Amino acid sequence: MPSFRSIKNPFVLIPLCAGLVLPCAAFLLLRFSPPANSQAQPPLPESTIASQQPLPETDLFELNGTRVAPDLLRKGKVLLVFLTTECEACQKEIRLLSHLESRIAGKIKIYGVGMENQTQVMSFIKNNEVETRILLDKNGALMSSLGVKYFPTKLLLQDGIIVKSWFGNSPSEDVLLNHLGL
Repeated sequence: MPSFRSIKNPFVLIPLCAGLVLPCAAFLLLRFSPPANSQAQPPLPESTIASQQPLPETDLFELNGTRVAPDLLRKGKVLLVFLTTECEACQKEIRLLSHLESRIAGKIKIYGVGMENQTQVMSFIKNNEVETRILLDKNGALMSSLGVKYFPTKLLLQDGIIVKSWFGNSPSEDVLLNHLGL
């Protein structure tokens, strides 16, 4: 067998290296992956938005351009979901919420909050079959005042007070219901 130094064509080493690396990678992947029947769900990442603070004054708008009444988000239990139209995780989350909304209608109000222009948001609603009401944060003022950096970010409010915040899309309805305390 020739030594590595005597090999004139270095491309001969590619199959040799692949023959060693791939089995090792497969072993490690199988060894450290959770079992397929595992019921444990990873916790959703908590955001850095402080709980127990009042929701800052808002300047949100309906898709038709009318200003949202200030007390709309300050009565009862409300879920705000900050999203962007190009975000795949946002698309998955809003579809899940739209599907779930009729089941939880009397317990919690759900609002998406988009910061893009009206046309983009309307197209997003149509393309994703969104039933959830989407409000516009035209200049991103609310998002900025809260320090929202990741999408989707969710805020659970009780009478205008932030009681919980987290980001990322929910892996299932059950996990989302658990986060909502339902």
